[in-house]
Amino acid sequence: MNLEIGDSDIVLDFFSGSATTAQAVLELNREDGVNRRFILVQLLEPTGDKKLPTIAEIGKERIRRVIAEINAGTWNLTRTEPEDLGFKVYKLAESNFNLWAGVPEWTPAAYQRQLRLIAEEPLRAGWTANGLLWEVAVKEGYGLTSTIEPVADVSGTVYKVADAEKGQHFLACLDETMPADIAKQLGLTTNDLFVVRDLALDDTLASNLALQCRLKVI
Repeated sequence: MNLEIGDSDIVLDFFSGSATTAQAVLELNREDGVNRRFILVQLLEPTGDKKLPTIAEIGKERIRRVIAEINAGTWNLTRTEPEDLGFKVYKLAESNFNLWAGVPEWTPAAYQRQLRLIAEEPLRAGWTANGLLWEVAVKEGYGLTSTIEPVADVSGTVYKVADAEKGQHFLACLDETMPADIAKQLGLTTNDLFVVRDLALDDTLASNLALQCRLKVI
């Protein structure tokens, strides 16, 4: 596949198939030393193959093999500049939040029950930290090239979500309880966004955090 695009462009392929576009971008980057990127979109069309059950799986395997060949030096191409050979895979999934599901009967009591259920547990059963953090990141305008890393030397489990391209980050603690001095441990300032679960806060801790940072409660 021949591909002619500008330097540092992003190639978007909504019907990626077996990911020939990705291979073409990687080959072209290898030839001229530029760092173009690609975004591929593919439905999970079944193939009948147990090892690669969908076309999307075929595409991912192709990209892995192309990257492996580049790293092994099997291509007769010369490049001295460092290149980014990583890629991420995202799948459409249900929200990690309990959403309004409607009520079978149009009565005030039925509405109250539904609202109470969402208020008592805003997260749906089976939610994961990684999935929830990515959902929050996207809603906050962070790019899909952002990174998620645990923060060391603090009480409990705290994550840092950073978007290097936009120069922004936020911190998140998804524990059911938090120490009263969590803001001090993290060195939070009024410019920092801190995402926490509602059930981890009492009135005092919520008030203190709201004064020390940009508090987002889920």
